[in-house]
Amino acid sequence: MIRLSKASGLILFTMVFCSTLIYSQSKTDKTVIGSVGKEKITYGELKRNIQSSSGLNSVTTLKEMEEFLPIYLEYRAKIKFAEQEGFFKDPELVDELDLYAKQASYSQWLDNKIKQTEFEKYYDRASTEIKSEHLLIALPQDAPPADTLAAYQKLIEARNKFLNGSTISELDPNYSSKQNGRSMGGDLPWFSMGTTVKEFEDVIFSLEKGEISMPFRTQFGYHIVHLQDKRSRTLSRDVSHIFARAGGKDSKSKIDVAYNALKEGREWSEVVSEFSDDNLSAKNNGQIGWINYGRYNSAFVDSIMALDSKEDYSKPIKTAYGYHIFKIDSVQTFETESDKRETYMDDFLDSPNFKKSNSFVINWFKNTYNSEINSASLSKFEDFLKAQDSTKLEKTSFPSFANEVIYTFREKKYSVSNYHNYLKEKHPGASAITYLETWMNDFITYTIDSQIIEMTISEFPEFQKVMDNYRKGLAVYQINDTYLWSAATVDTLELVKIYEADTEQYTFPKRYYYHMLSAREDSSLDKAASFIDNGNSPDSVRKYIPQVAVNKDSTGVFIDAPYDKLSSINAESFSDKFEYKNRKAQFYLNEILPARRMTFDEAFNRLLTDYQPAREAKWLAKIKKQYKVKMNLKALRSAYKKDDSL
Repeated sequence: MIRLSKASGLILFTMVFCSTLIYSQSKTDKTVIGSVGKEKITYGELKRNIQSSSGLNSVTTLKEMEEFLPIYLEYRAKIKFAEQEGFFKDPELVDELDLYAKQASYSQWLDNKIKQTEFEKYYDRASTEIKSEHLLIALPQDAPPADTLAAYQKLIEARNKFLNGSTISELDPNYSSKQNGRSMGGDLPWFSMGTTVKEFEDVIFSLEKGEISMPFRTQFGYHIVHLQDKRSRTLSRDVSHIFARAGGKDSKSKIDVAYNALKEGREWSEVVSEFSDDNLSAKNNGQIGWINYGRYNSAFVDSIMALDSKEDYSKPIKTAYGYHIFKIDSVQTFETESDKRETYMDDFLDSPNFKKSNSFVINWFKNTYNSEINSASLSKFEDFLKAQDSTKLEKTSFPSFANEVIYTFREKKYSVSNYHNYLKEKHPGASAITYLETWMNDFITYTIDSQIIEMTISEFPEFQKVMDNYRKGLAVYQINDTYLWSAATVDTLELVKIYEADTEQYTFPKRYYYHMLSAREDSSLDKAASFIDNGNSPDSVRKYIPQVAVNKDSTGVFIDAPYDKLSSINAESFSDKFEYKNRKAQFYLNEILPARRMTFDEAFNRLLTDYQPAREAKWLAKIKKQYKVKMNLKALRSAYKKDDSL
């Protein structure tokens, strides 16, 4: 039998989602099976709520619905009580609802819009391989604006030269940064998704064949990239090899000997173990994993892709790494388009292209909707602040251009004044001259975050009902916590009656007041025993012998090991030593406490538990009477029978 309790109160929370589901309505669903005051409860409403809490497709029995109906009626009565007592206006509830609504909004966008939208981009890209070349001017993330502007203009100059006939290979030596004497730009190998950073991928996959990008920024600096070619993605191959390192003495002879050993019939695993210079893969039968373009040297991958996968192993092949004998363990294949999409979806969810974080959602909004900074107004405002030198932001005056638009998001405009007030609130003690450019990004995040609930309701109208029902759920939980579970609101006189009516129920049996001493070494325990034998309190052991841990108890009743040892020792004496949680331990028994009746305070928690069923029943009976709760099981059974026959 289902009984309303703290657990079922939490289960009722799951009802907040039921209103987002769409059900077909029948005449049976309109059957009235109960009421709370003037509000009629229908069979369809009950069915939706029980299915939402147990699973939409689960089969619900009549017995389950009969047990659920009184709980649901009590829930509805509690909502009326919450409205009457002002619970919906409670500041803590309002704050909790806002917190939940915010996070639920982010989850709603992630699960119901962003995931599928971004996956379609990912899927298209993951099915394609790219051949490209680029120029890169390296810049640290915190590069000053002057350096950023100079890099951008330099790449615009290089781009114009490319459009007028120069090649990237000609421009690279003069424009790209150098690292250890080598250019950081130039030719790139074939690659697909997941090979480079997202910002680079976003640009290169947006280009048409032969097109060159405008300058763009990544964590490495500023780039321009030229898309040379596109093709369908080459299916990955799971590869093992026997390897002779390039430059090694007699490496060619070594790989030939290994090859001949295979031809003579020796096991692959034996030959790998004896000849391969790749110690890491040799421990795993020579396996180097899935190979595709982007992770390895292009010529190396070309040599693997050219192999006949049906052959047991290849002839010796020379690559940039050395000499190999390859074995194709398997080739990635998809029986259906659905299988392919499912595999790519798993890859997508594990990739940097999808993250379950609020910042990921914010960035998606910035990239998807109209998010525009008015650079001129921002620059004027930054100069205005810096001119106020060491003045605290909270003390700075508003500029004459305070009404100018500084940022726009989804057609909503934010003024310089809005930004200024934000800085005063977030960084009141900072000096104006310490202004950081990153604060504008923080402001953008703040503005989008402040709109997200409104945007969610606009995009997903059913979300408003979810919030309304969650609000009711919070109020019901707070009612339960206040009137049914809290010790502060219990009728103490009722507990006294229970306490005085059953003396035997609320007593302590014979108990042992003990200290358990434990240490890593026997010698530490010996020191502790000697310390106590000399008249010192066991409570002082830890202070003077820090190697010994001390635990004590005088109220618990223990019968399992090692506590069964307590019954065999005398007061003011030690037990034998024993192992406890990988340490040496022993008991010191202070005294044996006789059985006695608990005081009321000592019995309080047990009394509260014993009284709880009656307490709940009494309070629920009161509100059911107050709000005229009625239940019609006959109508429920009739509706269920008709519904079951459809």
